[in-house]
Amino acid sequence: MSFRVNVPKGYDLLSSVHSWIYPEIQPVPERTGDGYFGRAYTLDNQHVAFIIRQTNPGESLRVSHSVSDLGRHDLRTLVKRTLGLEIKIEEALIQMGEDPIVAHLVPRIAGIRPYMSPTPFEALIKTITQQQISYRAANIFTKRMILGLTKPVSYKDQSWYYFPDAHTISTSGLDGLRKFGFGYKTEYIHGVARLVAKGELDIDSFVGVPYEEVLAALKPIKGIGEWTIRVLSLAGLGNFTVFAYGDLVIQKILGNLYNQGKRMTAKQVREHSETWGDSSTMVLYLLMNAEVLGFLKS
Repeated sequence: MSFRVNVPKGYDLLSSVHSWIYPEIQPVPERTGDGYFGRAYTLDNQHVAFIIRQTNPGESLRVSHSVSDLGRHDLRTLVKRTLGLEIKIEEALIQMGEDPIVAHLVPRIAGIRPYMSPTPFEALIKTITQQQISYRAANIFTKRMILGLTKPVSYKDQSWYYFPDAHTISTSGLDGLRKFGFGYKTEYIHGVARLVAKGELDIDSFVGVPYEEVLAALKPIKGIGEWTIRVLSLAGLGNFTVFAYGDLVIQKILGNLYNQGKRMTAKQVREHSETWGDSSTMVLYLLMNAEVLGFLKS
């Protein structure tokens, strides 16, 4: 089964996905290759492989999947949401274009749209994994868990992976999770998975909920602080009105760009971002993307 999805002008599938996923560290569970991105989604208790192809930036996406009958699911909506195709970045690009320090980045990031995890649960587990370590290291640990806790779906002579559900992570136990390298965060990941598996935490219900309410609900849970909730808002809830100003990477980026190489404080990051007006958080997000893609090194 296959269908096409239209994209924003200039949209670049692989650059957008590689803003979060390193080509050399896969599956997480996403995989990429020459002109394609793929992974398995869990729909109606089935693990369904999806392959999304784009020949050139700006061209429509060709989407194929491994199961013919998916009932009630709107597959175009799923693709559009996870690839961030309906998220507007134009105002952020205008603000960057008026800033002489970062204006040169605009042509290189104009085709990027925010890639998101398909479920808030997946986003939260990945965000906990990212705490206090590099994003590259977090991808390595996630890859180990994917390979250790899931079985690939075979489709078009390739293996496609899905993210383990809360029950799988919970029943693997603390010892089972430790072998993936999570360290002290093993307890946090296991604890969240147990709450979700037992029906005591419904993370999916936070989509569209104001940040303050999400903060109040999640912050009492061990291992979930404000940084984690702010990143979750971006990566899993689609709320781009907030940003993790205390993130060390963005502090270093702005320090290098605007503070003579000295890392900015969270307060300085927030104050400087206000010069970009209402687009401030999206500009910060795009600068993070540019860093991962290596655009800030040239």
